[in-house]
Amino acid sequence: MNHKKVLVPFLSLVLLLSGCAGKEAAAPQLESSEPKDVPASVTKDPVTIKMYHKGGTISDQEFNSYFVEPVAKKYPNITLELVRDSVKGNSPEELLTSGNFPDLMYTSNPSIPVYQDLDIVEDLNPLIKKHGLDLSKFQNTGLEMMKGYDSKILVGLPLTMNMAAMIYDKDIFDKFGVAYPKDMMSWDDAIALAKKLTITDGGTSYIGIDPWRVEAVGSQMTLSIVDPKTNKSTINIEGWGRVLELFKQVIDMPGYVNNGKFEYDFFKDNLAMAPMWATDLVGKLTDPTVAKLKNWDLVSIPYVKGYEGKGRNVDTHMLMISKVSKHKDEAFAVIKEVMSDEVQMAMAKAGRISPLKDESFQKNYLQSNASFSGKNIAALFKLAPTALPAHSKYENQVRIIIRGAKQKLAVDRKDINTILRELQEEADKWIESHP
Repeated sequence: MNHKKVLVPFLSLVLLLSGCAGKEAAAPQLESSEPKDVPASVTKDPVTIKMYHKGGTISDQEFNSYFVEPVAKKYPNITLELVRDSVKGNSPEELLTSGNFPDLMYTSNPSIPVYQDLDIVEDLNPLIKKHGLDLSKFQNTGLEMMKGYDSKILVGLPLTMNMAAMIYDKDIFDKFGVAYPKDMMSWDDAIALAKKLTITDGGTSYIGIDPWRVEAVGSQMTLSIVDPKTNKSTINIEGWGRVLELFKQVIDMPGYVNNGKFEYDFFKDNLAMAPMWATDLVGKLTDPTVAKLKNWDLVSIPYVKGYEGKGRNVDTHMLMISKVSKHKDEAFAVIKEVMSDEVQMAMAKAGRISPLKDESFQKNYLQSNASFSGKNIAALFKLAPTALPAHSKYENQVRIIIRGAKQKLAVDRKDINTILRELQEEADKWIESHP
């Protein structure tokens, strides 16, 4: 696979020459194209800033629209290059070893420990002070999440937030005469609806709901994954048992497990309800052909009883600067530019949730995306994100292990206590083998 690059062409001054109309004619006054308000610390010499993509989602078009174009207007000397981890030879370790690790990192929560383990996370606090970025314009949720990864430094800044909603197929509800789901339902309410819609009709199977991942529901209860003080997993506890009880109610519906299949795709299967991240919803439904496949709308994701109004853990797509960068001021200048109101509004209208406080970003969310016209977009903001549990470098792998509970319930048909004990043992063995 070829290394993809997106380059910003250099802009040069064009000198306009005009002939004299007479002796009294004044020389033309040329407007300089020299960018205004450029910090003295940012070089005016040609420089290439590389941005590493690992975790989160960003298309080439988004990179061009939200990074390349706005940065070029203010810093025509800065060339931006996107480096994707999906390209062979572009793992963080390989790039660091070769001395080619990029200046910026575009990533999401789970990848932060990767950079911390490699000791390449630059503290943004000095750069924020130096470049005069006002942190008071940010929502506290995103900033507090960043502080949770390291209390001594600021590891990154949220570029966009990620919220969740539940998409549903109106036609399936209409076919079986079941009332549509509503905002602010509990998981018990949603499962009760799903039981009416998990049906085989005329040889066609319909599934009422797929709750998605076990750890996503657990995050609504702010359940811990690993105790960072003991480096032991925290799976075999009552809270995770309660989450598995919810999944068991779904899996035990007659017809839900079909020839070993227990996970369903809203756009490919006859699935009535599916909780989804905003980034996934926007990514899929922005395509008009996909948006028209179903007669769909949105409601808020179900909450766990006793945790009313609580959504999933706070999730952000963020920007970080690598400690090994030789162009930290220029890299931060890029960050500051994409955090501008102009760029953030363009992102919000297209479907990226802004981390900034101003209500105008939420009010204009998805306004330029025709697929969401008339849809219940407000459902994404009904539940508040929960805080992340205490951070551990082992949490990503343990999340994957917890995810395996779904198969143990659906295929292995094991009881909940056994599953919790087995997952705890598996997680602790993995942690011990990766000091």
